[in-house]
Amino acid sequence: MNKPEVIVFGFDPAGPGGRLPGALLDTGWPILVQVGWPSEQWLARQQADLFVMRPAGIERPAERTRTLGRVTGRPVLWMVDPGDPEPEGLWQHLASEDWPVWALLPADAPKWQLVAVCRALMGSAGRLQQARQMVDEAMRKLEDRKIIERAKGILMDRFDLAESEAYKRLRDTAMRQRKPLREIAQSIIEFTALDETGSRRSGRGRR
Repeated sequence: MNKPEVIVFGFDPAGPGGRLPGALLDTGWPILVQVGWPSEQWLARQQADLFVMRPAGIERPAERTRTLGRVTGRPVLWMVDPGDPEPEGLWQHLASEDWPVWALLPADAPKWQLVAVCRALMGSAGRLQQARQMVDEAMRKLEDRKIIERAKGILMDRFDLAESEAYKRLRDTAMRQRKPLREIAQSIIEFTALDETGSRRSGRGRR
């Protein structure tokens, strides 16, 4: 089983009650203890599989958790101490779209429970990321198709071509110039727009 890389926030080994939970240490996972809250640039560079947070040791933990979701897309586990107050604005942040895959456990949770929850979080986050990538790819393909269809229409109108012949010209040009079909289609659309703008201006000048 692969060992996930973990970054922890809000734990201070030198402070009272701020030591890392024994169950987390017992996993043998690589753990980076981050003292203080880093910049978003630092967060974006990290390749951690999971963030573990002690809300009592962080200012505005709900807001910080939301930042992790927006910047990294990685899952977050809160480890709470008995009697911890509810973080301010938690329910407002929970309703946001950029809230990460998230769970919480008591700081004294046994190792088996911590490992099970962490594995579930990482699995869910991975599936969610894959689903988002599939949606993004589908949207990109749909946009490509719209642009190509528009360029085909321009060629059909200007040169009185059948749809299959217009597409063949687009494809042959893309192959000859070694460029993506979308790029060729976009060039045709932009050239046509410039040509039409120039024609309108010329027409106004003649009047």
